[in-house]
Amino acid sequence: MGSTATKLLRAIIAKSFVEVALVCVVASLAAFTTFSPQLRGAIDVADQSQISGWVNDPRLPDTPLEVQLFIDGNFIASRLADDRREDLVSAGATTRPNHGFSFALEPFKLPAGEHSAQVFAVRDAAGASKILLPVTAEPRTFQITR
Repeated sequence: MGSTATKLLRAIIAKSFVEVALVCVVASLAAFTTFSPQLRGAIDVADQSQISGWVNDPRLPDTPLEVQLFIDGNFIASRLADDRREDLVSAGATTRPNHGFSFALEPFKLPAGEHSAQVFAVRDAAGASKILLPVTAEPRTFQITR
């Protein structure tokens, strides 16, 4: 009977190991497709009049991405990153020029002082959910002078 219990215990451990490995593979694939490590972009200008740059997902070269601007951690605006940027094609950053964005800051009347801007690409997730992916690793700081 001890031999049967040992075999059963080994089978349970082996089954558990396979299940954990399977969950890890599925989670990794889901993360890779949802959080594209291929997302490329930059904030080129961050000053008191505008925040502008570009974002591209090389897997979807013809598709401009929706971007959202956050200043000092607060949502400011959303738009499609579809401005023509021929310089991106010339530099080899993208294969299509329709990936630029620009947010004019005048309408938002930000107070004088230092501010932090971050732009996020919006990606669809499960159901009606959306995921925000930062275009740059670090927010860009800029000054508002009055």
